[in-house]
Amino acid sequence: MSNRSRSSKKAPRPGVLMRGALTAAYAARGQRNGKLWIQYSAKAKKDVAFATELAYVHFLYVESSFEATHVEYTPDEKVTRAVGACFVEYVDAAIKLANGDVVWRHVCADNESDASKSLGAQLAVLLEHVRMPDGAPTPRLEFLTHQQLLASEMRIRNWHRVAAWLAAARDWELHEYQTEVAALIRRAGRVEFQDVLALGKGGERGCLYGAALLQQLQRGAYQTNLFDAPFTLRSVFSQRLAPARQGMSS
Repeated sequence: MSNRSRSSKKAPRPGVLMRGALTAAYAARGQRNGKLWIQYSAKAKKDVAFATELAYVHFLYVESSFEATHVEYTPDEKVTRAVGACFVEYVDAAIKLANGDVVWRHVCADNESDASKSLGAQLAVLLEHVRMPDGAPTPRLEFLTHQQLLASEMRIRNWHRVAAWLAAARDWELHEYQTEVAALIRRAGRVEFQDVLALGKGGERGCLYGAALLQQLQRGAYQTNLFDAPFTLRSVFSQRLAPARQGMSS
């Protein structure tokens, strides 16, 4: 691949990128033994570590949302400044939407404890009256249960693979590849993933065309069947015909 495709920004060393994420995840896990999920977030533009499977599933749900333009998966400082440290553990993500709204998301098991429900009720009331620091918009409080997330099983499974593509291309400038992919979709109207990879003419650049497509998909540029069918070389992509964000929510 040509050097001009590389981003001019020097990438930090992997150890530096991971250190903060791992520290936060180990602290959140506490004394429990178990797996840590570590992934690059294209919406937060950094590596993020998750101490529970539920938190990682929620990450995939948010990353696959066309409406979410930016997210903080550890918004501790933001929450503390606005409403106090006692609500830090309740807010699992601070999400900015394309329409300018801000959502504070709480993710919980299906049988959430009474204490957690009470804390959520307190926070909801507080947000109705609080003035956010620095003139930031007041967030609305949302919650998702494990069952609600699993209702989007195909979306979650597919984005586990999409996230890996986006992570692999994180240090590449993809604008030229995105332009060529967009031209292909305009000409054809509807393409399969293998058609996009073929723009690389069998070389290693094919992967960058694939990543360019998926990056633009994440921003809501295209329609796809990734929320109804497994992600394969035959997955379909086309121009988004209407303002409505197909198949996705925050």
